[in-house]
Amino acid sequence: MKTSLLISTYNWPKALELVLLSVENQILKPDELLLADDGSTEETTDLINAFKKKSSIPVKHVWHEDNGFQKSIILNKAIAQSKGDYIIQTDGDCILHPYFCLLYTSDAADDSLR
Repeated sequence: MKTSLLISTYNWPKALELVLLSVENQILKPDELLLADDGSTEETTDLINAFKKKSSIPVKHVWHEDNGFQKSIILNKAIAQSKGDYIIQTDGDCILHPYFCLLYTSDAADDSLR
């Protein structure tokens, strides 16, 4: 099963940097990382581009212009670009426990939970 980790963000690059570090520290890394950006400034884009260069995980930065709070719209745009069979979603200010992706993926694969 191919997994996509979807993280929403908006103009808080210091928090996002910590979240991205926690993504790199995952015991089981996702197959792709989707960053749904609700109109952040260049500082966030620069951070994401720097992360892309050093990350072993393919990263897609999905951005739209800041027209007020439109988080659901940018999340839908990012989901449309996903290649994963299973999407794990979190926010750009939530530092992930190292087992975050592993636990979600294990639960998704467990037929007894369906």
